[in-house]
This record gives sequence, C-alpha cells and structure tokens, in this order.
Amino acid sequence: MHVFVSKKPLSPVRWHQAFADSVTVRQPSEVAAICHGDGVIWLDFTRLSVPERIEWLAQVKQLGQPVVVLSNVPNDNEALQVFRAGAAGYCHVLAVPDQLREIALVVEHGGHWVGARFIEKLISVTVDKLNPDAAGTGGLYDQLTEREQMVASEVARGATNREIADALGITERTVKAHLSSIFAKSGARDRIQLVLMLKESETSVV
Repeated sequence: MHVFVSKKPLSPVRWHQAFADSVTVRQPSEVAAICHGDGVIWLDFTRLSVPERIEWLAQVKQLGQPVVVLSNVPNDNEALQVFRAGAAGYCHVLAVPDQLREIALVVEHGGHWVGARFIEKLISVTVDKLNPDAAGTGGLYDQLTEREQMVASEVARGATNREIADALGITERTVKAHLSSIFAKSGARDRIQLVLMLKESETSVV
C-alpha cells in the first residue's frame, strides 16, 4: 500500500494515477492504522515548517517502511538532511505517475532514489576523496584495496559495470565481485548509498 501524508486539502490526481490503492492522510499519526508493514510512505513537505518536517519524518520512520520525501523546492542541503534522517527517496512533489512508480520500485527493493542532479552533486564533491593522490584521504576509502578504490572511483563518476570493466581492463564478473566486497565493507545497499557514505567519510576527515 502507498500512503501519502500531506497537508493539502485535496490530494493530487497523479498520486492516485500512480497507485490505484493509494491513501492520503493529513497527519503522520494516522499512518500506523493503515500500514501493516509493507508499502511505501510518501511524505509531502509542502506547507510544513522546518520543525514539522523533522518531526513528521521521525514519526513515519518509526514504522519501519521505506519513506520518500516529496519536496516543493528540492535542494542539495535538504536532500542530504532527509537521507541522513533515514529517508529512502527524495523527489519533487510534482513528479509524474511514471516517475513515482519507478521510485517505488527502487525503494521497495531496499535501494535509494534521488534525482540525477543531486547524484551529479555528490559525484563532484566526492571526486577528490576518491583520488588516490588526494591529500587527507581516509575513513571508508582506506578500507578498500587498491583495485576496489579504482572501482569505487568509477562508480562515483557514474560509470556502469560494463564501462568500469572496459576502463580497468577486467571482466564485468570481476567488477561485480569488487562491488560486492565494497558493499560488504561499507554496509551500503546500492551505489547511491555508497556515494553518500563516501561523502560522509570525507566530511568526517576534513
């Protein structure tokens, strides 16, 4: 089931177009009575003050289901904040039905979803961290072998497994093996979370 939590007096038609079984409630306290351990909770930040956003996200996270934040003014700082608070997805509140269904597919399988622009931002601020010649590197990066560092560097640049294999002169099977090791060492579930963790590691070193 998909539950949208929003202060809007009328829920947008596109939410019901995306998920025919979706339900909209006005307060996070109403979600527990509807959800029973499955589905996605969609948290609409529109019309919420900053303290309300923090409180609402904390409340719905306690239910143990993936939470996607819908923002009317998406920005990098807010994206980092909601992911650090435990959200599984972050997108514009005007996202179309096809995009909402795509997001749901990703987060229901344990992944994270965020817009391409934010991924590019993460990549740009993480490049120095993933450069073996950069000064002050440490944390997660130093836990990786030399080859794993090279694979992580390519992941941060947005390369696919095939592109990584071609760049490093190895097979896709070997790339997958290195990625499995990197995920095991970092605890990351997917590439987006890995880049987030590398960014967090960089921040702790600075």
